[in-house]
Amino acid sequence: MRMETVGGETAPHTITPEEVRDLSLGEITEQYGTLGLYTRLQDSLKIHGLDQNEEVLWAMQLGLMLHANDKRTNGHYEDHVMRATLRILDHYEIDDPSIIAAALLHDSIEDHPKDLVLALTGEKIDDVRAARTRGLELISNYAGDETSDIVSAVTNPILKEGEDKLVVYGDHTENLVLNHPKARVVKLSDFTDNAVGNHYTVGDKQRDLDLKYLDQYRIHRMGLFMPDSLITGQKRQEILAQLTVAHMRSLSRLAKAAN
Repeated sequence: MRMETVGGETAPHTITPEEVRDLSLGEITEQYGTLGLYTRLQDSLKIHGLDQNEEVLWAMQLGLMLHANDKRTNGHYEDHVMRATLRILDHYEIDDPSIIAAALLHDSIEDHPKDLVLALTGEKIDDVRAARTRGLELISNYAGDETSDIVSAVTNPILKEGEDKLVVYGDHTENLVLNHPKARVVKLSDFTDNAVGNHYTVGDKQRDLDLKYLDQYRIHRMGLFMPDSLITGQKRQEILAQLTVAHMRSLSRLAKAAN
C-alpha cells in the first residue's frame, strides 16, 4: 500500500477512483494492492449502474468475507475474486447482475460452503455435500436463482474415490463451456486470472498450475467461437489473442522445466 505523511506521521494513502480507473488489473494489484482493487470495483459498479443493486452488493460483501483469510502464492485471494469480477465488467463489458454476483461468489461453494451456511443461518453442517446444497439454496434466496445456477455450474464437483482430478476438472469445464453461456463468462474470467496470470505465480506452484490448465486453453477459446457467446466482435479477438500468447508462454515454461 502506498503511504503519505499526515501531520508528520506516516499514514495509509487514500486511493481515489481516478488513480486506478485507467490502470490494468495487474498494475492495480502491483501498485495499490487489495485496497486499490476494491476502490476500482466500487467505481466500476457505479459506472455500470450496479452500485445500488442489492443482490450484487450482498454477493460482494459475502464473497470478500468468505475469502478474507485465504492466501495465494502471489497475494490475497480477495484480489482474485475482485479481478475476476472486474475483468467481466470492464474488459468483457458485461454487466448482467446475475453474472456479476456469481463472479463475486464463484469460489464460495467450492471453498467455503460450511462457512457460508453458518454465516447466513447459524447452522453448522458437517457434511460438505449437504453444505454445498444448502449454500446454493441460500444464494438463490438472497441473490436469485440465476446467480445460484451460475455459481453451481462453475463449482468443481467433489471427487469420487479413484477419479483423476485433472480429468474431472477438464470434463467439468468443457461441459459448462458447451452448455452454459453465462457460466462460461465467469469461468473464462476465473481461468484468465489463474492460467494467464500464472505468469506471476511464485515457486513450484507455477509448474503444477501450467500442467493443470494446459488443455483448458482450447476449451475456453472454443467457447468464444460458439454462436451463443456473450463476448463478440473486437473483444473476442482481444481475448483470443491473450489466451494464445498465454498458452505459448505455458508451453515454453513447461519445455524449459523438462530440460
